[in-house]
Amino acid sequence: MKPSNSHPTDSSEATTRAGVRQANSGSIRRPDAGRRGRDPLDYQHRHASLGDFARLLVLRYDLSRTWHSYYRQMRLISDHFGCDPATLSEEQLRDYILHVKTRKQWKPKTIRQAAAAARMFYVDQLGHSSWTVFSQIRARDEEHLPAMLTRPEVIALLRHIRLRRYRTPIKLIYCCGLRLSECLNLTVHDIDGDGGKLWVRGGKGGKDRMVPIATHLVEAGASIHTVKDLLGHRAIETTMIYLHLTHRSRQDCRELVERLCLELPR
Repeated sequence: MKPSNSHPTDSSEATTRAGVRQANSGSIRRPDAGRRGRDPLDYQHRHASLGDFARLLVLRYDLSRTWHSYYRQMRLISDHFGCDPATLSEEQLRDYILHVKTRKQWKPKTIRQAAAAARMFYVDQLGHSSWTVFSQIRARDEEHLPAMLTRPEVIALLRHIRLRRYRTPIKLIYCCGLRLSECLNLTVHDIDGDGGKLWVRGGKGGKDRMVPIATHLVEAGASIHTVKDLLGHRAIETTMIYLHLTHRSRQDCRELVERLCLELPR
């Protein structure tokens, strides 16, 4: 929710673009959640090729996160060599991928993103269809289970956050299973107090969803399939990575959320 120093948002432009979105239930109309940052089209491009790349991104993709992520990858390449990325050779790009993979030890997902952005820039935009470097890049995800806090650890952590303005969003992230960006984009218009529901706008994959649950609900007895849908996961395998399974199911999820929240410091 803090303002960006590098790309400040024009409030009038954001208001014009935001519009109003119709809720899925009832006749209540809620404005789009969060604030929209500047598009890559509005950046002060260091090189004309980056400006062309920004226009290509906006034409091809709908999500602003994709625009910014891909543009950032090409800007990093430009910064690394200190020149217009359009002037680089295939060998220089290969050396760069080796550098971030072995020296900087980027995660496989980040390497794949850099390669995808570079492929779009050099093949789709500049027409270097004969470059073979992209078929040589392999970056597989490592099979590591995520570290998870237990419920007592979560409670202890929250008790050490003294200021409520910091403790409240962290509790919301925990109780509703939010991603950080989803929490930052929330507004009061996304809270359905009468229905006890929370609207999450523009989550992963640009999808909206309602009332996500905390992962510890399965421990408390919620159906794993219900938790999968509310967390916005496409495959149940993704949900199972984060959950401790039990044999109980068909519980009232709202009651389970309230039971979990009662244990948390206010």
